[in-house]
Amino acid sequence: MLSRPFGANSLWKPSLAHMRPFSAAHIRRSIHVEAQPDKPADIPGLATYRAGLFIDKVFPLKMSALDIRPYLMNRSQQAMTNKVASLIPADLPHQFTVTRIEPHRRDGGSIVYFTFASEPTQEEARRVGKSLVDAVDAFLANSARGRNWFDFAPIRSLPVKGVPFSEDIVRMLPSKRVRVEFGGPDLTVEQLFNEFRQFGKIVDIEMQPTSCKDTPRWAVVHFAKLRAATSARNCVHGDVVGVTRLQLSYVREMHENFIVRWIKEHQKFIIPLAAAALIAAIYAIFDPIREFCVENKITGRFDLSKLPLIGGVRQAAVRSLLWRGQNDSTSTIGQEVSAWTGLAEQRERLAAFLNEPPESFIVVTGPHGSGKTAVVEQATQGKQYRIMIDANKLGSQHSELEQMSLLARQLGWWPVFNSIIGITNTIDLMVAATTGSKAGISATPESQVRRILECMALVLNKIRLRSQKNLAATGSEHQSSKTLPPAMVPVIVLDNFMDKDLPFTKVILEWAASVVEAGLAHCIVTTSGISGYHEIQRAQPQRAASLLSLDDATPMGAISLLQKQLSASDPALEQRDHSQDDAAAAAVDMATSDQIAMAAGVLGGRLEDLQLFVHKVHSGESPAAALEDIIQRSITEIRKYAFANDSEVGQCEHTWTPEQFWYLLTELAHHDSVEYDRMRNSALFAGNDVALLGLAEAQLITMTYDNDRPSRIRPGRPVYGVAFDRILEDPGFASSMSIKMNKKFIELETAKIRKAEEELALLNVFRASVDAHNTLTAGIALMAASKDASHRRPHGSRDESSDVIHPEAYIAQALRTGSSATAPATANGAALASRDGGKQKQSWRDWLLRRPAKPITDSSGAHAHASAEGNVPAPTVVPGIPYELQGRVQFLLRTIHKSQQKIDRWDAETQANAVRLASL
Repeated sequence: MLSRPFGANSLWKPSLAHMRPFSAAHIRRSIHVEAQPDKPADIPGLATYRAGLFIDKVFPLKMSALDIRPYLMNRSQQAMTNKVASLIPADLPHQFTVTRIEPHRRDGGSIVYFTFASEPTQEEARRVGKSLVDAVDAFLANSARGRNWFDFAPIRSLPVKGVPFSEDIVRMLPSKRVRVEFGGPDLTVEQLFNEFRQFGKIVDIEMQPTSCKDTPRWAVVHFAKLRAATSARNCVHGDVVGVTRLQLSYVREMHENFIVRWIKEHQKFIIPLAAAALIAAIYAIFDPIREFCVENKITGRFDLSKLPLIGGVRQAAVRSLLWRGQNDSTSTIGQEVSAWTGLAEQRERLAAFLNEPPESFIVVTGPHGSGKTAVVEQATQGKQYRIMIDANKLGSQHSELEQMSLLARQLGWWPVFNSIIGITNTIDLMVAATTGSKAGISATPESQVRRILECMALVLNKIRLRSQKNLAATGSEHQSSKTLPPAMVPVIVLDNFMDKDLPFTKVILEWAASVVEAGLAHCIVTTSGISGYHEIQRAQPQRAASLLSLDDATPMGAISLLQKQLSASDPALEQRDHSQDDAAAAAVDMATSDQIAMAAGVLGGRLEDLQLFVHKVHSGESPAAALEDIIQRSITEIRKYAFANDSEVGQCEHTWTPEQFWYLLTELAHHDSVEYDRMRNSALFAGNDVALLGLAEAQLITMTYDNDRPSRIRPGRPVYGVAFDRILEDPGFASSMSIKMNKKFIELETAKIRKAEEELALLNVFRASVDAHNTLTAGIALMAASKDASHRRPHGSRDESSDVIHPEAYIAQALRTGSSATAPATANGAALASRDGGKQKQSWRDWLLRRPAKPITDSSGAHAHASAEGNVPAPTVVPGIPYELQGRVQFLLRTIHKSQQKIDRWDAETQANAVRLASL
């Protein structure tokens, strides 16, 4: 640093031994002074000059985000100005006057602009200005004000050699590295060292490479301390060295910890380890909490509603809030369900299954309103542990994540971190982007569901072990999980589980199967469609599920229920408003026994339809109008869902075709039920039960089971039987669908004929006679031509019976127009004739045309055998065909003949329906 003159008030600081003495040019650059001609000095012959000094270490520098020292001081502009003014001595010579104080709080100091009187030369003015700055520095070194509590080093005063740039740009924070831009020729390292060494120790000076052509040219001075860099920037900015102007700015430093840098350099190992540590922490901390919450949900240890007083008050409050002003017919009907025929027997069967050790699923099927929930609740009423999974609520959620959260709430699995799925997926993507392969830690809603179910299985096992321990302590005879008392075996109820298409159906079924096989709990599945029974069987293929089928109420039960609900003393009518009493009472009076019997006959024992009928009658509609409205709604539902296009109903692709359902509808319209096997093996269904199962799942049909297999098919609801009759009575719709169905039949039979013809051609059965081959080909061509002509001929122009010409006539005509009237004898034909005894001869053409065999005449002219007409036995072989192909050829010829007869019949029906449509 620059040496200072000795004096009484001077602070001695040793100069650097290796620094050369300051030249006159360097002294002239020691401080920047400006003449003030508008402010004359008080002493004649002197001039007024303006200069500046920088007082360092006035304010604390903010070293990091945790540094609170700047907030412990008064940061107002006036307070900072007053503090700086107190550091300036009052008795300075040369008419020293402070004109402006400019605090730089971010740089930890302040610039003080002052005026002084000096001889009117630049050299003298710089000397006087420099001496005034040294005087202030000496005053601060010897004064008690020269030290602050936030910095042990004394406050110092430095001359401003340039023109300071006052700014408050947020990103230009102080740093130890100062960038020096040259506004002229480049300075050397020695010049830069002499210029900046007085502010503090320099670590390094980095010059711009000569190969770099960027302008302006620059150099970076790296100071050892931050205070030195801030002082240099405030004092040297704008200074002129020779002809080069210096522009200073801070270089933004990226402070990076050694550990952070090592982590960044080894991301391949750190990211998987961090993710594993996070997941391990979650498992170690939250899994015990979740098991505790699930166990509390099952056992109900902290459920206050089980207390008699609190439980009674809660039930009364819920009943008064939710059921106030509602029609009680629904609840009354629900109570009557338990008294229907068959429910008591099924309830006893279910209770018997629950009293046995868990071995397989228990499936309770039946239409909506058949009492499945009531049967399950009554059968499991005495169970100590009961777990319910409501599929209807799960299916009402919009996304898989919401369904997973609701399943966790139903099972008591808490806490649930939905965000952990997104976090793990992000980490997995980051690892894949960094290393090129996934870490395998990504989570999905399905994986979360598996974790929930695994936690439930652990809790069930814990309950079993605790029960077994208690039994062993009491000396009970039950010593294993398979022989626990029935009341202590948990029961899992999957309510309406197969009625909803859930993404986790397979996962839950597999988990339930494993729980049942381990003997941890019984599993009851309630479903309205039997299609879910097959899914359950696939989940546990080695065990046959126990099936309980519930049906609708009997006709007598439905009649008695409607009579009770529509009686004049019905409490539901007494609770209605007085304004509605007259209309409801009139409607009830109109409900005679005949009308009730007719409604019960149409609606059957389906609870939903009975509830709707009772509600309409109580609302003031007549029984006939209410019944007709229900029938019309059913017709609309059937037409919209069963026959409409997929885009119209907004459903997924149907598993059945409109022609298949129309065929089934016509059968059910003429019969109460049809055989399942007959429908399944019909031409339209072709032995495939996918369409039938889809119709059953859509509740358009109902299957009754016998020995755990489908036996008969009925309408999906009893009211659908009447709806099917109404649809069949619609001439326009019925004719259109019949035409479509007949076309489908014709298409199937045509394909069958084509296949038979291709097989006949493949067998080469006509090569024995070229004439026979030509004859049959011509006959088939004539048959096709006659079929086209019959389509073009107007219907009703002549008697249709006279136009019907059988294939035999066409082939006979072809034989008459063939190249020869008889086929040449073949070795096979002779062999077959000799096999028949040699008494008759018959060609394969005669066999096809059903002609009687010609008797063989002996040498005397007498017939060897004469048979009465009409008593000729049916031939067993086709002459002219190899013996080993006789059976297959006969079958194919009969198939072609029968298929053509069916096509003719369906063509006639199609034409009749077309005429009916044209007449509408």
